[in-house]
Amino acid sequence: MKKVFTVLAILLAFGSTLSAQVPGSPVSIYAGGALSIPTAPESFKSYYKNGYHGFVGIGLPASPVIELVGKVEYHTFSFDFDQAYSEYSGGTNKVWMFGGDVKVNPSLPAFPVSPYLLGGLGFAAIQQTEFDGPPSLTLSLLNESVSENQTKLFWNIGGGFSLATSPVFSLFAQVRYVNIATDNESSAFIPVTVGLKFF
Repeated sequence: MKKVFTVLAILLAFGSTLSAQVPGSPVSIYAGGALSIPTAPESFKSYYKNGYHGFVGIGLPASPVIELVGKVEYHTFSFDFDQAYSEYSGGTNKVWMFGGDVKVNPSLPAFPVSPYLLGGLGFAAIQQTEFDGPPSLTLSLLNESVSENQTKLFWNIGGGFSLATSPVFSLFAQVRYVNIATDNESSAFIPVTVGLKFF
């Protein structure tokens, strides 16, 4: 988690410096993160805690109301050990996502807050770490359940709003539904993101 926030802090500092030097840049820089909520399949929803994520993106206007956004995201979900298995650890589900969104920004010049819709797709690289703890049949069974690394197609839809706070950056908040075509049954979660958009 510290690594994600360190990277985001560096990108935000870089974006602030760059925005001061290139106030008329046609490209937007996004950086943000927050909560990731597992929703499907039932095993993912039941056995994993709410996770967290960070993401960076670059947006390029395609029309006055449409923006194309390329992005990289990192999500992590910790296994939910109950008190009976408190001596165990690991089993963390880590997801790197590389993709692009089409972002639609309706023109509402009188509104201080700008709502938007988005949808997109890309590839997700999924890795689950092994479980650690005292050697036992339980530990063996847990590690037998660890999935192999996968790279699968994902799609997402969602919406949010942005609030311009200066000539060079604005705050944004968004909620999405993400669906990854994992083996046997698709995996899904809901990222709730807050962040900054430069330019």
